[in-house]
Amino acid sequence: MNNLEVRIGSLIFKNPILLASGTCGNGREINKFYDINGLGGFVTKSITLNPREGNPPPRIWESYAGILNSIGLENVGLQKFLEEEMPFLERLSTNVIVSIAGEKKEEYYEIARNLRGCKISGIELNLSCPNVEGGGMLFGIDKEMIKEITKKVVKEIDKPVWVKLTPQAKDIVEIVKAVKDAGGEAVVLFNTFLGLAIDWKKRKPVFKRIFAGYSGPAIKPLVLRYVWEVYEENLLPIVGCGGIVSFSDVLEYIFAGASLVQIGSANFRDPWIGERLVKEAFKYFEKERVMDLIGIAHKNYKEVEE
Repeated sequence: MNNLEVRIGSLIFKNPILLASGTCGNGREINKFYDINGLGGFVTKSITLNPREGNPPPRIWESYAGILNSIGLENVGLQKFLEEEMPFLERLSTNVIVSIAGEKKEEYYEIARNLRGCKISGIELNLSCPNVEGGGMLFGIDKEMIKEITKKVVKEIDKPVWVKLTPQAKDIVEIVKAVKDAGGEAVVLFNTFLGLAIDWKKRKPVFKRIFAGYSGPAIKPLVLRYVWEVYEENLLPIVGCGGIVSFSDVLEYIFAGASLVQIGSANFRDPWIGERLVKEAFKYFEKERVMDLIGIAHKNYKEVEE
């Protein structure tokens, strides 16, 4: 194992840098800027059973330290995804995680069945999207629903299952316990926080759905807190996601307990960020292993306390 490699469950990642679902399409877009095979992995845009047009515009609204989005899981649907996107994804030489979503739990099961046998590394259950009428975050705040869906999907597919969680859940540790009990191999902390923007010129909410998902640098300290708390419980590997714009952000996540990180909205501002962070990781971990430093801040804190 080289210094950058990370093992999560049955998967080995060449480095801890992944791109988050919904921020770079299905890989072709970012691959025009650099070879995404150099990344530790890539998470596709969330796929639903049937095509979705998504929410009406506006869908994106900038804030001082991030963006609000209300995309609404726009995608081509499972069949076109398998026909048009899967051939490209199966040729990649890095870990490909397919994100799946649904308004009904049965939709997750059918998508999982159809992904059996595909040359992908695993799937990420989107049980956290705040911008849809059914499923998504509504499932993600219900511990029993998460447990039921995860358990059934694990049975349906021959690949590792990750669960992307929502910070809107009341007790994140209990949610993670439910994922573990159901056979999930890792949790992704987090999808977006629920936010609001008012168009002061029109004197009304910006988005038709009123609330939208907030991401960007402002949420990093909030997510780090949960990464710390979940790591303390020693339940499942953690994939940290939220507000990463620099390599020092990556290190904070790893030291707090995340085994991997996902780069999200920063891809919009800097399409090359994934490649740049991998290069910086090579320099930083020249003499130390990522695996040895996961959660190191907990150990150092306890030593100081003692």
